[in-house]
Amino acid sequence: MQHASSRCPTRAQPATVIVRPIPAHRLLILLGLLLLLALPAQQARAGLAALVLDGREQAVDLHSHVSLLRDPTGSLRPEQLPARAADFIPVRQRSDLNLGYTGEVIWLRLDLQSRATGAGEWRIEFNRPSLDRVELFSMGPGGLQQQLGGDSVPAAHRSFDHRAPLFAVQLAPGEQRSLYFRANSSGNLALDARLWNARAFEQYAHSASLLLALYFGLLLGLASYNLLLFLALRESSFLCYVLFVASFAAGMLGFSGLGAQYLWPQGGAWGSRALPFCLALANAAAVLLARSMLDSAANAPLWQRWLRVDLGVQLASALGTLLLPLPLLLQALVPISIGNILLLLAYGIRCMRRRVPAASVFVGAKLLLMAGAVLLALRNFGLLPSNAVSVNAMQIGSALEMLLLSFGLALRLNALKLQKVTTQANTLVAQQHDLQALQEQERVLEQRVAERTEALAAANERLRELALKDPLTGLANRVALRQHIEQVWQRARRRNEMLALIMLDLDGFKPVNDHYGHEAGDLLLIQVARRLQASARTTDLVARLGGDEFVLVCESIGSPEQAEVLAGRILESLGRPFRLLGLDVGIGASIGISFGLPPGGHSDDLLRAADQAMYEAKAAGRNCIRLGHPLTTETPLGESVQRDEN
Repeated sequence: MQHASSRCPTRAQPATVIVRPIPAHRLLILLGLLLLLALPAQQARAGLAALVLDGREQAVDLHSHVSLLRDPTGSLRPEQLPARAADFIPVRQRSDLNLGYTGEVIWLRLDLQSRATGAGEWRIEFNRPSLDRVELFSMGPGGLQQQLGGDSVPAAHRSFDHRAPLFAVQLAPGEQRSLYFRANSSGNLALDARLWNARAFEQYAHSASLLLALYFGLLLGLASYNLLLFLALRESSFLCYVLFVASFAAGMLGFSGLGAQYLWPQGGAWGSRALPFCLALANAAAVLLARSMLDSAANAPLWQRWLRVDLGVQLASALGTLLLPLPLLLQALVPISIGNILLLLAYGIRCMRRRVPAASVFVGAKLLLMAGAVLLALRNFGLLPSNAVSVNAMQIGSALEMLLLSFGLALRLNALKLQKVTTQANTLVAQQHDLQALQEQERVLEQRVAERTEALAAANERLRELALKDPLTGLANRVALRQHIEQVWQRARRRNEMLALIMLDLDGFKPVNDHYGHEAGDLLLIQVARRLQASARTTDLVARLGGDEFVLVCESIGSPEQAEVLAGRILESLGRPFRLLGLDVGIGASIGISFGLPPGGHSDDLLRAADQAMYEAKAAGRNCIRLGHPLTTETPLGESVQRDEN
């Protein structure tokens, strides 16, 4: 739709270029015509013709349909704007809507007229998600209507849960309405907007969200992969890459509006400072990555100082985004970022000339990022058409940069490995003669080690046996007894079998030991152990608890009577005289028997029950047998009886 004011100069121009004399009456007629044409032109400057909508609109750029009014004091109210219609200046080019870093309040006017057959609904989206605050005022059937958007506005107060300022317009058939947008931002105030019908916008928003999800998924995958490489290889370049990708991704979350939508929906000051802070951190991480990836200390020592200064500037700017006034700092951040990229490019080219591995990939990655930023800037200034490439140029350029940098790290790692392999090969060649001499020594050493290992294994086996055996009698000791009881207890529980424990204490052992000496006492214990092993079944374990106490663990015992028969056989065997130092010596034994009936009780309870039964036998006159009560879940066990000295 062509504005009337754009036609006025075209009609007036042929009259102004006439150079031949004109008769007076013709001159008067010409001046009258110019006056008649001047009035429509003046009216055209007062406002643009309404944008006619039919409900089938697909991404209508509004830069040629809006007019602009500056409000330096921010005191204008929506109800005052219709009277100021003549002060709105029509916008001719998209670049006119890029107002730079201005602190002013800007008003935009858009006139709409519906020619749809029914009630229509449209969406107006501002293409710069980082705008602080955008308000829409319109006079509808219900009076003055207001909608609100912007990254510094809390999500609960925004008209739409969308990553960029978004507004809805509803028009009845034939209705004409004027929309007024009030915008201000601490950053770059770019007010380029597009109008869609509601259904087309939903499809566009879905496709845009899918592309952004793919983009951030790619960054997340690259960061995760290189983080795993860092954890595996401990190479600092991979950690610097992860820091760079993470900070740049956080900045792109702010740039795309997803950060204000999901990560910091509370808005406020952080909503405006998140994007510059993350981008400043990304600049600092890029310096760290360049130093580590291209090894500036070894390959470009003269650049090391410049990179340190650049790193300090980037960290200071990151801190400044949190503390200093934002508009001034944002204006300074642009040249700082440009200077950072140019410095890294120059450093990368210097490393390319020195044939540093991955330097060419590093330079290519930075050029791709710059190309994406330039394409986006050209599109914002109206020098390039809006299409899938120009709109997503920053995402495309940064994604390719991240891929190339990851590839460059792989090249650098391969170069380091190749260098290491070459060094190792040279070392192996130099040590070949020594290796041949050492091989024979290794064979001898291996043989000796094998012999020592075999001897050590035998010694360990011997020690293990000694640790589980009583050194005097050769029976199982207390440790082996407890291990065996626990094992057979579990087997008895699984098989639902009875387990018996026979505990005996020698009667009259102390007088023999005191009268004939400890040597005779030891001989007596050895003979007692032999008689016990002879009396026990092959499946029974005979153990010495200590002193003159012995235990038999009887697995798979059929009944208490069988255990009592076995105990009687033991008592009879021990009742026969013992030959000690040419003398016959007689002793007796007090025997206690306990029974385990799974699943009741515990192996320790079985020992205590046998001990208690044994002391009941001693109390009954010694040299006899006493049976304990079977251990079941209903049979509590009392405290064990304190043992007495023989």
